[in-house]
Amino acid sequence: MKKFALWGFGLALVATIPLVSIKIGASENVKAVSKQGEALQLLPQSDLPQGIVKEYKIEPGDTFAEVMTGMNVPHEQAYSILSSSKDVFDFTKMNAGKVLKLVFVQEAFAAMEYPLNSDTVVHVKKQEDAFVATEEEIPYVIENATAKGTITDSLFLAAQSVGLEDKTTMGIADVFSSDIDFATDIREGDSFSVVYEKRTLDGKDAGAGRILATKFTNGDKTYTAFRYNDKFYDSEGKSLARQFLKSPLNYARISSGFSYKRTNPVTKQVTPHRAIDYAADSGTPVIATADGKVTVAGSKGGLGITVEVKHGNYLTQYAHLSKIAKDVETGATVEQGDVIGYVGSTGISTGPHLQYAMFENGSPINPLTTDFPRGEAVSQTEINNFQATKGEFQDSL
Repeated sequence: MKKFALWGFGLALVATIPLVSIKIGASENVKAVSKQGEALQLLPQSDLPQGIVKEYKIEPGDTFAEVMTGMNVPHEQAYSILSSSKDVFDFTKMNAGKVLKLVFVQEAFAAMEYPLNSDTVVHVKKQEDAFVATEEEIPYVIENATAKGTITDSLFLAAQSVGLEDKTTMGIADVFSSDIDFATDIREGDSFSVVYEKRTLDGKDAGAGRILATKFTNGDKTYTAFRYNDKFYDSEGKSLARQFLKSPLNYARISSGFSYKRTNPVTKQVTPHRAIDYAADSGTPVIATADGKVTVAGSKGGLGITVEVKHGNYLTQYAHLSKIAKDVETGATVEQGDVIGYVGSTGISTGPHLQYAMFENGSPINPLTTDFPRGEAVSQTEINNFQATKGEFQDSL
C-alpha cells in the first residue's frame, strides 16, 4: 500500500504561533511605533493604563537593558523591572522574534507587555515608585470547531484542505506520536477528525487554540483521544502518552531498518545494523524521544557528531548529526520533544540521515517493535468526570 510522510513532498513544516494584537486604553486612533518608526496596529483593551503604545521586536543578541534604553526608558527603571519581575519572568531571557510592547503616559514609561506564549502574557505596571509583574491570560472569545479529512497525498495537505492551521495539524500528530510514526506509517485513505478551540479577540480571528478531542484512522486501526486535565486519554481513560515517542523526526523515511544481517553501504560487509536509519534533509531537527539526561554530546568515531540520552534502564542514541542544539551538553537534562540536534552526514556516512538506536541495560533493542509503558490512566475517583468530558465531544468525531 502507498505510504506518505507526515507532510509529503519533502515539505519540512515549522509550526507557528500567531502574535495576538492587543489594544490598550482609549479608542482614539493612536499609532504604535516600531523601532523602525513604521505605523503598527493598536493593542486591544486590557488592564494596562491608557497611553501611547510602542513596540519593539526582539532580535538575536538584544539585551533587555539595551532595548529599554533604546525605547527611552531610564536605566534605573529597567533595573527595577528586572529585579521585581524575576519571580514571574526573567527579562534577560527574552526570545528573539517576540514583540515587547511599552505604554507611555504623558511621555513617561508606565507599563509593558511581553508574550509568554499564545495563551498568556506578562504585564509589568508602575505602581507609585515600584513595578509589579503579573502573568495574565489573553481574553479570547472561544468557540469549539470540528474538522474532518481523508489523506490522499499527505496529512499536511489534507488538513490544510479542511481549514486547519499548521499548529493544529502538528498537534494531532503530537497526540498520537507514541502510537503512530507519522514519518513512516501514514497511508493513502487514512482519515482524521478533530474538535478544537477557535479563538477571536476583539471580533478578529486569533488562531486556533487547544485540541479538545481527536481521532485518527491509520490503516485498519483507529485511535481516539480526549483532553482531560490537559492530558490525553483514549475512550477508556487510558493514557496515550508513552515513555518514548515512536520517532525522533517529524519528517523522514526509514532508509534502513533494525537488522542482525545487513550489507553495510560503506564497507560492503554483512554486519548487524541494530538501529534505525531515517533519511532526511540535512538540518532537519532531531527531537529527544523521552525525558532523560545527556551522557554524550560530541564526536564519536564513525558515528560522527552524536547525542546519547540516558532514561533509567534505557539509552537513546542519535548519530551522524550536522550539529548539536544549543544548551545540549553532557550532564544536561532534556524533555520529550526537545530539539537536541540536526540531521547531517558526519562520521562514516553516505549521505544525510539520522541513525537512531536504543539500548536497554546496555543491549540494543528495536524501538519500532518494543511496547513501552504508558502513563497513568484516569483514576477511579475521576473516571465519571472524564466520561462526562468525553461525552461532550465523541459524537463530533
